[in-house]
Amino acid sequence: MRISRGRDADADETFTAFVAARSARLIAHAELLCGHREQARDIVQSVLVRAYQRWRRIEHDDPYGYVRRAVTNAVTDWWRAAHKRHERPVDVLPDRPIADSGFEDRGALLSALAALTPRERAVVVLRYFDDQTERQVAETLGVSLGTVKSTCHRALRKMRVALDDEGCRPSSFLVSATLTTAVQVQC
Repeated sequence: MRISRGRDADADETFTAFVAARSARLIAHAELLCGHREQARDIVQSVLVRAYQRWRRIEHDDPYGYVRRAVTNAVTDWWRAAHKRHERPVDVLPDRPIADSGFEDRGALLSALAALTPRERAVVVLRYFDDQTERQVAETLGVSLGTVKSTCHRALRKMRVALDDEGCRPSSFLVSATLTTAVQVQC
């Protein structure tokens, strides 16, 4: 993504390095929030375009935090506009082979995440995949700390039931470890 129309070459290089280092994690974050890999890629791409335009202002502070928050906000906007869209993302494209990720529980985990409400999914992803504290999740989503705690409890209970039904839950099931491993294998 090298566009140098009157821009500082150093800023272009730092942005390119940022995208190379962080785009896979941002896509995984967006995929866990919205549930669709291609939609996640589209969201991250549009956020990176906007971040590139503001790069000089954000590169010296916390660019990953800024862009991750922008991705979370973009996914939230996508949920809110869902009723206006007539197109729906699909998990399987016709006439395309499906690559085996090598992680057999990934499908069950993503299925369990898909069964959650958008808020529940966001809380679980932010809390366990991004390792944010409950307070940080509350600030990111603009809800109270109690809402994060109760939503997280409800979501984890739903996921445990869904994974038990699939026969995928190990005796000492940790959502964060499984969630992180499932996404890292794909990225």
